[in-house]
Amino acid sequence: MVDLSGPSLYDLIDHSTREWMTGLARRRDYGNGTTVHVRGDPNPTMDVVIKGQIRLSRFRKDGSRSFVSMIKAGQHFADILMLSGFPRSHTAIAVGPVTINHFDSAAFARLLDCDELLRALYTITAHRLAAAIAMVDDLRTLPRTAHLAKLLLGQSARAGSDGVVGVVQEDLAAIIGVSAMTLAKALAVLKREGLVETRYRQIRIPDRALLAKWLERYEDD
Repeated sequence: MVDLSGPSLYDLIDHSTREWMTGLARRRDYGNGTTVHVRGDPNPTMDVVIKGQIRLSRFRKDGSRSFVSMIKAGQHFADILMLSGFPRSHTAIAVGPVTINHFDSAAFARLLDCDELLRALYTITAHRLAAAIAMVDDLRTLPRTAHLAKLLLGQSARAGSDGVVGVVQEDLAAIIGVSAMTLAKALAVLKREGLVETRYRQIRIPDRALLAKWLERYEDD
């Protein structure tokens, strides 16, 4: 799945801090497809995924939805809501069996007293903000095919040496703000250029350097 959620919180803190956090959390297990929370929930918690993945989306009155991100094991979400007091901004659904550590307001206040955690949370928030700004800029300035190529290039770099991005094309379309048909046309262009290969729930980048070179035509002078 596409991951726009930044570095893993657990990668930025040591083992003893993770253990201390566990003692403050309320741990819950969720089955595949279970709704963890819905948009508008007025009682947020900061949540850390321990096992599995969470899909964050927004559902509209017309039945459509916009995909936001996948939150993987070791990553967190909703800390900003704890500080702002706003209700949940997205609906979270379990993808596969999921285990989450939930931190209520009292536990979250204790987390903020830990300098190591505070630095980690700030680092991740800065990464997410930079990614959001870049995404908005790409939406405004890049042709959709180039925007898609740039998104896939970044995701393939995180996927490992095989260059395979696990993704549902519906999610890709929602991220770049196009219909499924428009996304299919953009993918067809990239396939004709030999830049991507499509599989069931996967897109492979056979040569990242070649795709990066193709994207250079859209860079600012």
